Amino acid sequence: MTYAEKPWYRASPLFLQNAAVSLYGLASRLMRGGRYFRRLLAELEESQWFSEEEFEALQNEKLAALIRHCYDRVPYYGKLMRDRGLTPEDIRTVSDLEKLPYVTKETLRTRGDEFVAEGARRRRLYVGRTSGTTGTPLVVYRDAHNVAFEHACIWRHWRIAGMPLWGRRATLRGDPVVPIDQKSPPFWRHNRAESQLVMSSFHLSRRNARYYVEALRAFRPICLQAYPSSAYFLAKTMLDMGERLHIDFVFTGSEPVYAVEREVIEEAFSTRVFDFYGQAERVIFAMECEEHRGLHVAPEYGIIELAEPEEPSPPGLYEIVGTSLNNFAMPILRFRTGDLTGEIERGCPCGRKMPMIPRIETRAGDMIITPEGRQVTFAGLTHAFMGLGNIKKSQIVQESLDRLRVRIVPGERFTSGDREDVVGSLKSYLGRGMKIDIELVEEIERDPSGKYRWVVSKVNPADWERRDESS
Repeated sequence: MTYAEKPWYRASPLFLQNAAVSLYGLASRLMRGGRYFRRLLAELEESQWFSEEEFEALQNEKLAALIRHCYDRVPYYGKLMRDRGLTPEDIRTVSDLEKLPYVTKETLRTRGDEFVAEGARRRRLYVGRTSGTTGTPLVVYRDAHNVAFEHACIWRHWRIAGMPLWGRRATLRGDPVVPIDQKSPPFWRHNRAESQLVMSSFHLSRRNARYYVEALRAFRPICLQAYPSSAYFLAKTMLDMGERLHIDFVFTGSEPVYAVEREVIEEAFSTRVFDFYGQAERVIFAMECEEHRGLHVAPEYGIIELAEPEEPSPPGLYEIVGTSLNNFAMPILRFRTGDLTGEIERGCPCGRKMPMIPRIETRAGDMIITPEGRQVTFAGLTHAFMGLGNIKKSQIVQESLDRLRVRIVPGERFTSGDREDVVGSLKSYLGRGMKIDIELVEEIERDPSGKYRWVVSKVNPADWERRDESS
């Protein structure tokens, strides 16, 4: 949902904004929640108990069909395989994938059109835009089956936790449904078609937290779907205020959830956190079961490999490489995600034979504090770079409460118009009071540990709190 960016939405009264969000929700439910979705969900709830041999056979069957499709209809892979003297018969099992090279974000950025299947009608495809956690905008096309399958995987995860189908849920993620310059509640909109309270993470602050608590208490959701950092900030502020709520389940994703965050969230909401991992490129889906011992990788969704990281990384960590098995509109094979994890494990007391990985280490970053005291997560800021082109890499540095420095490694076609688009997009999420300086660079250095941080804040949250108390 990107309604808050549209002039007609910002100018509409609250009841029309709620109606627009509900209409979007209705279209989403019809597309994602119809008979086909229910069939996929039923199949996934059955296949989660497959043996390792059954999972292997299922992956090999899906892979063989995908490779034939890539050879016949996907320009990038057709040329690649012919240049290497390969035919579909040469890649029929998971172990055969090593005959193909890895795909990187740079490959998708510069040659993305070659991954789109010939004959695919782009008007009928779903367009996913992402900047990930490197600020490198990418466009990914998806067919209707892929969207429904993704939704079924998410709901299987939720049902593993105990969530009833279409139960009441609150969302605290990067949905810009509230105009960014709005100063007073409600900082949420109602999606009545999906029994959902869509809360703005961009308006979350210590000053506004009590309004969020009141809204959650009135709505009484069964689950909260949130960025870990947003849920943690709200939970920590609640505990500081002496407030507690009960929500049956909290589902986190898009950022790593750290032990201290999990502990505070579970205490404030009297709940259990169920984490999941995915990417905008949709190559791997992994989920936490009721045992909370790691993330089960869904074999029906994609094939996972672990590779030595290309960049300096702590010992014992490997880069996740994924092959999507369900997107025939834009197949991506052996994609280097840039995310790190430990070795694959097997054997969980829950009884599922899916491979397991430990907690994900992503290219993360700090939170941005706006002059108004709003806390914006690095995952939320990725939305500001979606749809922007001609950027190889970027980094956001908050120098002070009201000033950002955006470092950009420009593409060959980067222009002054692209510069203005970056500034305008960031201001639409952070507010007009934020001053933004653009710095073009040839490379972006890493921190002393060798890690790349997309968002770096030099601001101490206490600085704003002291300023707020004195004002």
